Amino acid sequence: MPNGVPFVYRFDKEMNPIKPGEDSLTQVHASGTFLEKPGLLKKALKRQEDWAKLVPGFDTSEVDTGAKRVTTLENSLLKLRNEQTVEAMVEESAASESDDGSEEFNGTDGNLKLMNEEKATVSTSQDYERWEDDPCEFEEFGFFASSDGKEEPLPLNVVPLPDDADSKKQEDAVVVLIRHGRTPHNNLGLFTGWEDPPLADDGVEDAKNAGRLLKRHGFEFDVVYTSWLTRAIQTAWYVMDELDVLWLPMVKSWRLNERMYGALTGKSKAMVANEYGEEQLKKWRRGFAIRPPPTSSYSFSYPGNDLRRTKYVKDLRISWSESIIRSIESRKLQIHRKFPKSESLKDCMARSIPFYTDRICNEAVNKGKRVLITSHENALRGILMHLCDIPVEAMNQLHLPNGLPLVYSVKGKCITLLDDGSGKDPMEEHDFGPAAKYLFKPCEITDEFYIEMEKRAEDVTAVVTADVATIEKDKVAA
Repeated sequence: MPNGVPFVYRFDKEMNPIKPGEDSLTQVHASGTFLEKPGLLKKALKRQEDWAKLVPGFDTSEVDTGAKRVTTLENSLLKLRNEQTVEAMVEESAASESDDGSEEFNGTDGNLKLMNEEKATVSTSQDYERWEDDPCEFEEFGFFASSDGKEEPLPLNVVPLPDDADSKKQEDAVVVLIRHGRTPHNNLGLFTGWEDPPLADDGVEDAKNAGRLLKRHGFEFDVVYTSWLTRAIQTAWYVMDELDVLWLPMVKSWRLNERMYGALTGKSKAMVANEYGEEQLKKWRRGFAIRPPPTSSYSFSYPGNDLRRTKYVKDLRISWSESIIRSIESRKLQIHRKFPKSESLKDCMARSIPFYTDRICNEAVNKGKRVLITSHENALRGILMHLCDIPVEAMNQLHLPNGLPLVYSVKGKCITLLDDGSGKDPMEEHDFGPAAKYLFKPCEITDEFYIEMEKRAEDVTAVVTADVATIEKDKVAA
């Protein structure tokens, strides 16, 4: 059997193999067919190897084997961002030369003069960097302060890097939650929701770094849970690859999907503000139970128009109106599920929290298994709201960085971060928003802790008693 060539068997309704035709690409004593002529892949690899020898500068490692999907909107916004970057750099250069006493740009001495300088959209590089480096889901952070007006210090929930990861394997039940790596939509500041972009290059590094960090701390897992969206699945895959556990069972569920943004999907904050107004945008961003406008049943962003979802989702109730309309349209019976057309933060949590309590806990956590969850900010917010007793009014004030492992101790009932050995405090390096004080609480000392300490004390006592008995026995013998 040649390598890398799919060999397909076909069966009739009674599961009897269908014999291939006379002109089919098959082999003796087999009823399957090759999808391409055997040997083509080998020839292509040989040709690429010959090119590497004959063509100067040809490098096979630079061949892009996995081109990223980039939409027209992403291309346009990336082009706009590049233009704004150039404008910002020119403005900074002009300002610095002006401060030095040099001549201003006048467009006649070889220098560049920007048109409509007073109306420039990017005034400083700081504004631009904040736009680029803040991929949160557009939840504005008000300042949470204590009663005396001072910010409360956070507990130091950071696990130090062990000297030897092999000597400290993670054996207790634990839940590690990771928000997916960055995507082009995150970097461009778009409402992503159920839209399915892959990880960007820096998002791939986010996921790989998370896997490396977990490996350095000796983490091992028994099962992985993720959403149905590509960015979360890819994040799980890269983390598992770094841990060398690609064989782990992976459970995918739409209930761990991101919040469905309805008609806002794929739009930027500026686009939404122009269409609906700033005040309405603030309500959608800050409101816990306020839904954005729903998407149309005929929209590309409606999940019910995606065969991947309509074919496999079975745990949603039937939408009779959609079923009737689609049955009439296709002239055959179509059973259509009631997919969300828009969700508030409350709606998103109403599916992610029960999935954790009823499914993940019963299947894994309560059985002492080590669980990895790769999902999305709003779905993970719901799970963390349940685990950490975060009040409803603080949920929009919690930000989860991309690709950062959040370790929940089942025994200690607390969230901890992992030291990466850089010497930087991860609590200061990452922005969790003002609601971080609810997320990072001191770990509890549970009854299991005291039982374990008593057991260790009994073991030590037994060893000491045995040693004393041996010494006394040796004295008697002497």
